[in-house]
Amino acid sequence: MMSGIVKDINLFRLSYYTPLSRCFAKNITRAYNERMRKIQWNSVTWYSKTLALILFVALPFIGFYFGIQYGRTTALLPKVGNLISTAATTTTSNYYSDIAEWQTDANNVKGGFILSYPIDFDAQDNYVVTPTTNWRVNATTIGDVFFTLTVPKAFEPQTNFADATLTVGSSKDPIAITQCLATDPNSGQTTPTSTVVINGVAFTVFQFSSAGAGNLYETTSYRALHNGACYAIEYSVHSSQIANYPASYNLQPFDQAKIDSLMQTIIGTFSFT
Repeated sequence: MMSGIVKDINLFRLSYYTPLSRCFAKNITRAYNERMRKIQWNSVTWYSKTLALILFVALPFIGFYFGIQYGRTTALLPKVGNLISTAATTTTSNYYSDIAEWQTDANNVKGGFILSYPIDFDAQDNYVVTPTTNWRVNATTIGDVFFTLTVPKAFEPQTNFADATLTVGSSKDPIAITQCLATDPNSGQTTPTSTVVINGVAFTVFQFSSAGAGNLYETTSYRALHNGACYAIEYSVHSSQIANYPASYNLQPFDQAKIDSLMQTIIGTFSFT
């Protein structure tokens, strides 16, 4: 019985308050609309003058404030860009001198050596070896090329650097072995440049160059007799004549010392297995 009484009370409340609330809302809306009609939107009144005065005084200060904030923000942008650029350059430079971060080729069983190099360079491990005279520069005998590494033009952008190539080859041809540590008749070099020891093995170093059609090739050859074969670790730096390009290209001479240092560091990781 009590539940029925409560239900009747709730129905009474709904029937009473709903019309009352609707009437109150209508009165509020009617008063608001009447107030808005009394405002003279198309004529100059005291409140329009007050609003105009406030805007006239406030806008210059608001503009000045945001101008100062914008100036401070843009002043910081070049500094942030320089920091990012410097950090990126430093990181890249450190990588090319940090051998521990490089890729190591330890699977060249046929060649019998290991070698480390930057992973972003194109490396070709020749597991299927085809005899060729290109096992070293200016060779006339047959040999094998086990490994080829290419340094792209992007390594020295906006310069006359074209590319650089490093190869590891060998030959067991008797003539190749006899001429291994001798100068090449067609190279124009009469004596070896120097002798260096790489991981316990003495290599004789030769340097020579060739040119043609506006291109220059400078080659450094490290040669050693090992296990009945002549081994040649060579790198050739290919560049072009800046004079062959329009001045609008704004090409700069590439950093020869940088390329030589990188290649010598790579060769310094060479080791016979």
